[in-house]
Amino acid sequence: MTQQFSSVREAVDAIARGEVVIVVDAEDRENEGDFICAAEKATPDTINFILSGRGDFCMSVLQETSDRLELTPLVDSNTTRMGTAFITPLDHIKCKTGITADERCLTVKTIADPESRPDDFMKPGHVHLLVAKQGGVLRRAGHTEAAVDLARMAGLTPAGVLCEILDETGNRASRELLFDIAAENDLKIISIEQLIAHRRVNEKLVHRNAEATIPTRFGEFDIIVYGVEFEPQEPLALVMGDLNATSNPPLVRMHSSCFTGDLVSSLRCDCGDQFAIALEMISNESCGVLVYLPQEGRGIGLVEKIKAYALQEQGMDTVEANHALGHKADMRDYGVGLQILKDLGLSEVRLLTNNPKKTEAFNLRGFDVTVVDQVPIVASPNKHNIKYLNTKRDKLGHSLPSIND
Repeated sequence: MTQQFSSVREAVDAIARGEVVIVVDAEDRENEGDFICAAEKATPDTINFILSGRGDFCMSVLQETSDRLELTPLVDSNTTRMGTAFITPLDHIKCKTGITADERCLTVKTIADPESRPDDFMKPGHVHLLVAKQGGVLRRAGHTEAAVDLARMAGLTPAGVLCEILDETGNRASRELLFDIAAENDLKIISIEQLIAHRRVNEKLVHRNAEATIPTRFGEFDIIVYGVEFEPQEPLALVMGDLNATSNPPLVRMHSSCFTGDLVSSLRCDCGDQFAIALEMISNESCGVLVYLPQEGRGIGLVEKIKAYALQEQGMDTVEANHALGHKADMRDYGVGLQILKDLGLSEVRLLTNNPKKTEAFNLRGFDVTVVDQVPIVASPNKHNIKYLNTKRDKLGHSLPSIND
């Protein structure tokens, strides 16, 4: 039986009911699963169950809670690998030792109470506190932030209880074991990656920072530069014509930045050619959008991409090089781009892409933007990029039937 994650909506509903869920982070990060519940809904029974994870019992809060309770970082210089922001651990003043499920529950619920004050607690205590970054998993893809996000999304106080899940040997529970635990206890299980994608699509995260008209050799476009909440990136849209006044849905190109291809016309890829072809095709119809997303090298960044180039010079293909550097073959995310399309008022598009997986991602992940047609955008190959194009076809599933060895 195939193991499948629950939906984010199912997990949020479970949190709202006071249930425990399992949240896993990326396999190339900590590769860890945590029990999580909303602090506001905690009971001695749920606390006792969470403690069965046998990891570190913690409570995740926002900075405002730390300030209200006059808490401080545990160390002056945080050198943990993931920068986990531990602050003063607490026990409620009525606790005897603070170690029991009942006592920890009292401490947790009082911390979550916005009326609680510093003199309600003893310190140090047995509830280890963590400060989540403002912006949640969009700022830091950790369980600390996921716990706060899930509680907030459930309409509860943004604070959560969490504990790592260990196996019988005391090591991190495997993905297989985590799914087994979820099934045995009827728990929802999601990934932080899912939570990030859900938030990037379902929350209003983009805003227009600047707009102007720009003449190009392909015609005149409106250029809109966007800001993204909690992220430093500045994506942009090149828009031609009235997007809502055409009989057919407009052509749309989601173009990920490629310094080497777009700016210096590198022959190692087809990115620069696709960029120009997309603008020309939009111009021919006098209507359409090119969304330019700053996610260089299929999401690994310019430095890592150049390192991958060096490995390709030694005989690896683009997928093998990414894997050798510890990256996935394709780490791009189109949530921000879809937010831009929604800001432009689009609900149906004809997508300029050779990547069927991109089309499936649009239509299957609840993005509220439907691809009604996948329009090929095939550049002529050259001797420098033929291996790259074959790899995109054979390993990444791109529709490039005319490319031959």
